Amino acid sequence: MARRKKYEGLNPFVAAGLIKFSEEGEMERIKLSPKAAIAVSAAIIAALIIINLLLPPL
Repeated sequence: MARRKKYEGLNPFVAAGLIKFSEEGEMERIKLSPKAAIAVSAAIIAALIIINLLLPPL
């Protein structure tokens, strides 16, 4: 019977493949402050309301 290879020094969840790690620097994220996120959301909502008021429904 084949023996299972032990993963020494690894968390059991990592060894089982339940947690995936990406390489550092592989995926860069957009950094946005909370105030900027609220401002962008408010601007999108305002633009949608204005477009809805200006264009009549078909």
